[in-house]
Amino acid sequence: MTVPDVPTPDEAPSPIGATQPKVADEDQREGLLSAEEREENDDDHWDEDNSTEDDVATGIRRGRTETMSQFLNRQYQNIVHFFVEDWFLSAALGIITAILSIGVDVAIEYLLHLRLHMFDYLNEVSVYSGFCYWVLHIGVCVTFAALFCSLVSKQAVGSGIPEVKVIISGFVLKNYLSLKTLIAKVIGLVFTLGGGLPVGKEGPFVHMGAIVASLLTKATTACRYNQFFSNEGREMEMLSSGCAVGIACTFSAPAGGVLYGIESTSKYFAVKNYWRSFFATTCSALVFRFAMAAIVPPHIGGTITAYYQTSFPNEVFLVEEIPLFVLLGVMCGLAGALFILVHRKIAMFMRTNRLFLAVFGKSPVAFTALVACFVAVVTYPEGIGKYLAGKLTFRETLADFLANCSFTLSNETGHGCKPELIAHWTAEGTIHPLLTLTCYLLVYFFLVAQCISLHVPAGIFVPSFVMGACGGRIMGEALAMWFPEGIRGAGNPQIYPGLYAVVGAAAYTGAVTHSLSIAVIVCETTGQLCALLPVLIALMIANAICSFLQPSIYESIILLKNLPFLTDLPPSRISVHTLKVEKVMVKELYFISRHTTYKELRDLVIATPQLRSYPFVTDKESMCLLGSVSRRYLVYLLYNKLGHDPALHTDKRRSRTASELLSTIHSFRRLLELISTRISVVSLPALSRAMNGRNISGNTLLAHSPLHDAGAHHRVLAPLLSRQTEPHLELPPQSVMERATILASEVLIDDAAIDPAPFQLVNGTSLFKVHTLFSLLGLNHAYVTERGRLVGVVSLKELRETFANIYLRGALPIQRRSMARPAVSGSDDSGSGSNA
Repeated sequence: MTVPDVPTPDEAPSPIGATQPKVADEDQREGLLSAEEREENDDDHWDEDNSTEDDVATGIRRGRTETMSQFLNRQYQNIVHFFVEDWFLSAALGIITAILSIGVDVAIEYLLHLRLHMFDYLNEVSVYSGFCYWVLHIGVCVTFAALFCSLVSKQAVGSGIPEVKVIISGFVLKNYLSLKTLIAKVIGLVFTLGGGLPVGKEGPFVHMGAIVASLLTKATTACRYNQFFSNEGREMEMLSSGCAVGIACTFSAPAGGVLYGIESTSKYFAVKNYWRSFFATTCSALVFRFAMAAIVPPHIGGTITAYYQTSFPNEVFLVEEIPLFVLLGVMCGLAGALFILVHRKIAMFMRTNRLFLAVFGKSPVAFTALVACFVAVVTYPEGIGKYLAGKLTFRETLADFLANCSFTLSNETGHGCKPELIAHWTAEGTIHPLLTLTCYLLVYFFLVAQCISLHVPAGIFVPSFVMGACGGRIMGEALAMWFPEGIRGAGNPQIYPGLYAVVGAAAYTGAVTHSLSIAVIVCETTGQLCALLPVLIALMIANAICSFLQPSIYESIILLKNLPFLTDLPPSRISVHTLKVEKVMVKELYFISRHTTYKELRDLVIATPQLRSYPFVTDKESMCLLGSVSRRYLVYLLYNKLGHDPALHTDKRRSRTASELLSTIHSFRRLLELISTRISVVSLPALSRAMNGRNISGNTLLAHSPLHDAGAHHRVLAPLLSRQTEPHLELPPQSVMERATILASEVLIDDAAIDPAPFQLVNGTSLFKVHTLFSLLGLNHAYVTERGRLVGVVSLKELRETFANIYLRGALPIQRRSMARPAVSGSDDSGSGSNA
């Protein structure tokens, strides 16, 4: 079967082994792992072409001879599997995440109440004691959060959405989905938000939901007899549901949570998994509502609900206001792109500035504590915070912004807000509210960009929502001042500043995150649909402008951390269509053929530990691609011919891929079985790297790919795989002459070990099509051929380097340095694919 224009074997930097995300390429490469090879087709898969009348007749006879007790027992097992596999796990995910969310929210509110209560008490005693407590509360809480995350799990730092996005794309990050990361995330988030740092909680909640989903998946390893649990795609489905539940717990928005979770973490999503995410979020919403009504204390329950009920009339806007919503969308799109740029500049400064590194480079906790104290000084209610509503939390601030009244028309019309609300934004009547709102927007624009770069769990969704609402409120209040009786005059609908705040919040957040599902979340949180049309207009315009200028905030963080993720292409870039794959592919190839000797093969394997598989060609002259062969099989082949060779096991493998993680218990049981049969002659490296149907041939797919099959070993590979389970006698000592004879002989590669149809691209394929194939199929790398002749290989590494500056300069060919190839005997006959 020929597959045109599709990639093959193995590069895949998979960020699995980094104890902490780093920018340094060498550290990143050591922590990254390429994915496992494709599984062979399941023996149990029904093949229409191979089925016979005898098979059908046998099934009919079995059905006729089945007793009633056997029939009921079979149906009972089907029902149990149905509920356990689908409904129970999804419900458990929603319930556990909701309980975790409620506990975190309650703890945060208690800390915030403690801060206000103690500040008011000490401020009455002395202004200085009140100031000291305000600074100490934020400083101590945030410092403790940073220190706890640093000691327990550094992977808990940051939002978590960028890392989950990378994991769902097919890579595995070490310890990012572990229990200790969940503990660090929960404790760190409680003290970060409880201290008063201006960051959000939706990113950490998404990360927490993904961790719960991963732990539930691992808890089902005892059910590996069922193919449902052995499917490696199942974990990714659960992770998607976990992300949706995290968003739903943040805003109590089940439908919007599902859509946003998919948008923020997945490039392509299987619609058949929709219902699992919706069911999980529904369960979480039910638990959330029940807890608010029956468990959480009333004085706390009213503060942790995410509902911002609005009371706009049905005719909330006029046709004449649509250009104003368009203008608001343009401004939010430009502001979102500027925010992403400012955040990236701050993060790059913290990573590259020599003075900063000399002072804080090895102590992120110290810099976090310093910034926390600076935030405390800026938000001190009796100082600068008087003009920034420093006492208010993001929830209280957002409730003010969405209020269906006017800050500026309190004394002129009946649409003015209550005096206590206006006092928040007028410094008790000493300053105009527009000036206060402008100062709030400018100060928090830079504070949030800095705070989400600190060494604590921090989200960006809620701060963006508040800043967008502030910008929309400014525009609405200005229009209300200019048109106090409305655009059409007295007797017609008024201008509602709260509506502009809703539109601004959705447009700015959508611009920063490149998400359109914000419209659904807004409708769920406000409880009204009348604002949907202006929200969609501004949201789409803001999203389009920011997408053209900058990547999303999550993809920007991925690029900053140098994670192996193929970011989305910006719209309307001609270079991705005109630049061909032949301009970016690797042309210095290592390959093997039928004429390769064992000495050449051994030297090749030792010299290229970064390669996971090798193209198999006819010969050096014609270079016709016949397939690909896994490095692991070649090592096994050399082991059978030459005995154990420590030099062949020097590849730096720090962690495991998703496929290996999913089969941990199965492999461990197999190891125990081999030990119990007293196969004492097989070396530990050989056992730990035993081949299976997935890694015996050249790998072109990531660990999670739509083309992966979950099943048993293919019958064609069964003889080859069964040889590993047979007791191997230790090879007798070989004389120098015997070893030289073996090394000089040509390799005998089993046909079953060759992948005869690796993914290939023709050299004239555009980068746009290459990007689409890699993203859609989960490809690791692809061979490039010209009329069947192997001419190069392209991998994720080359694509990421080509698209590194696509927003500024477009897709550019890689400027390669001339590099001498490794001194491998007979290297002309033993080259291989892509760099890892």
